[in-house]
Amino acid sequence: MIRSLVAIALGLALALSSREGSAQDHVLDPIVRVTLDPPRVVVGQRTTLRIEVLAPNYMTAPPELPTFQVRNAVTRQLPTANINEQHDNLTYAGVRLEFAISPQEQGTYAIAGQKIRVRYAAEPPATREVEIALPQVGFEAFIPNAAADLRPFVSATKLTVEQTVERSSEQLKVGDAVTQRVTITAEGPPAMLLPPQSFAEIDGLRKYPAQPALDDKSAGRSGDSVAMRVDAATYMLERPGQYALPAIDIRWFDVATGKVEVAHADAAAFTVAGDLGSDDSSGRTWTWRDVVDVVAVRWPIALAAAVVLAILAWFAPRGISAVAKAIWRRRAAYLQSEAWAFRQLRAARGAGRTYSRLLAWLQRFEPIGADRSIASLTLAARDPALQREISALQNELFSPDRRTGGWSRRALMRHVASARRELRRQSHLDREVAGLPRYINPAGRTRPGFSSRRIAR
Repeated sequence: MIRSLVAIALGLALALSSREGSAQDHVLDPIVRVTLDPPRVVVGQRTTLRIEVLAPNYMTAPPELPTFQVRNAVTRQLPTANINEQHDNLTYAGVRLEFAISPQEQGTYAIAGQKIRVRYAAEPPATREVEIALPQVGFEAFIPNAAADLRPFVSATKLTVEQTVERSSEQLKVGDAVTQRVTITAEGPPAMLLPPQSFAEIDGLRKYPAQPALDDKSAGRSGDSVAMRVDAATYMLERPGQYALPAIDIRWFDVATGKVEVAHADAAAFTVAGDLGSDDSSGRTWTWRDVVDVVAVRWPIALAAAVVLAILAWFAPRGISAVAKAIWRRRAAYLQSEAWAFRQLRAARGAGRTYSRLLAWLQRFEPIGADRSIASLTLAARDPALQREISALQNELFSPDRRTGGWSRRALMRHVASARRELRRQSHLDREVAGLPRYINPAGRTRPGFSSRRIAR
């Protein structure tokens, strides 16, 4: 009887172990599908990498994915969708992930060696974690023969360019500023692939380029994007005259028609008048008859002035010339000084004029070093409030979604003046320390004349 009981126990143990082994053998794995469509695209256009991850029952956490960054291509993730399917009377739940990949150069691209980690309820509530290697997929990018001479190559289904000139005042004069803004809008490529714009060097205008602004807006699950690139430069008006910013032509390949098109923006012209100090406020035009009338009415004063000038011209021509030259030299030196530039900055009104004169002043402000940039000023000043005010001013001028009135001229000038005062004081102290005699606090030697003196006790 004992033998029979032992046999029954052994049989039950073997049955249970075989059932557990069978259950482990039948643990269901996730399903992963990877596609890349289309397999051949024009450079700059997108191919879509689609990854579907399905797990038995449900996932306990979102799948862990690689970045899918491809060399010489721009990758951006598209909206994610939840999916579910039935397999062998069991519900599989998961997600569909899509990535838009836009190649920058022609050639063959491959996505290989990538893995995805999935956590799911294999036997609820127990969870299981697996790492699945994704199959290799690839695509080809090419430039059509019709657009082989485009430099740079730009492809889109639609592309426009617009040039605008923003003035710091209606009647431009020396010391004012204009901002040239070039906006490129395209459907199809990402903003990173739109061509950067260069700004002309124009005699009489001082150029200060700004950082470009890039923006991508996706149109729903289709992934179609509208890209925008804004390049801007501020010109400081240094001399009066007639000026023109050149027209802009961008050649691009229309994917829909297969033809090369040209996006055009007209040239922009403007006139700069002289400085306020050189303008005749009355607007009167003098003629010889007006001069004769004035002399006839005030001839005693005119005669006395003529006599004085004749005497000075006869007896002291060299002195007059020397004094005049000294005055002009001093005036010219002052107009090139940091003090004059700072005075112009304090007198500026409007965001554009304030920014241009801030840049002009920095070019003459030595305490911030050789770079003479806004970054050098904020780094040397170590004033977070100053950096915030300058950022608000730059946002007012250069941000596409700027809001008028977001900066304060009074607060900006208060922090700039404080930074100027402190940096000049520190620079003065540094020069004094650098100019001290070498025999003060000598190191490693005794100054001659004191070596034989006895120590006082």
